[in-house]
Amino acid sequence: MEVGLSFVPCPRLPVRGSLIRSRALLALASATALAPLSAQSPIPGSRISNAGVLRADSTVAAVFLERSRLVDTADIGDFASHLLARLGVPPFADSLGFGVTADSLQIKIVGRLADFPPESRVELSPIFFFVDSLTPFTAEIALIDQANGVMRFRLRRVLVSGYPVPELLLLPALREYDRRYPVLANGGRDLLVAMPPEATVKLVTDGIELRMP
Repeated sequence: MEVGLSFVPCPRLPVRGSLIRSRALLALASATALAPLSAQSPIPGSRISNAGVLRADSTVAAVFLERSRLVDTADIGDFASHLLARLGVPPFADSLGFGVTADSLQIKIVGRLADFPPESRVELSPIFFFVDSLTPFTAEIALIDQANGVMRFRLRRVLVSGYPVPELLLLPALREYDRRYPVLANGGRDLLVAMPPEATVKLVTDGIELRMP
């Protein structure tokens, strides 16, 4: 099914490395060593899944292409699944272990290093080198642009056991994703998604509302 969203190509910008990354690693290790162990707590939110890709595809097509509905809401986990599939991420296991929630201000993706596919764990090793694979993390993402033909999602920060990951550790992973996916911008921090110019979107509780006039 052809859906009514596409990604916006972005120019590549160089990101310079840091000579003091080891200090940031030690700071993160010290902070997480003092954090309470909560890896066994249930992860809130809906899951990223192959079935979610299909559900979100159907919602996007109904509003933006077929216009059989002028407004509809996609589950935020389903919509995250849809965006990953459109990026070209290979089909994943039945459901990744991440939980995805949303409110009117931001999206939160919660999980553990162990929930990533093996190849992704290698890419993220600068962040999680000193952290147990069961330690919880949270990615906070804002929806910056919501109209005029573009959705812009921005990674605000990543937290490990409630402690923000220093930028010096986050930048290498963002730089690799920025290189791999041309639709990313702002050093790998922003994802730009094209939509019909008259469309608008907004975050709602655990969903994203799609609307046509």
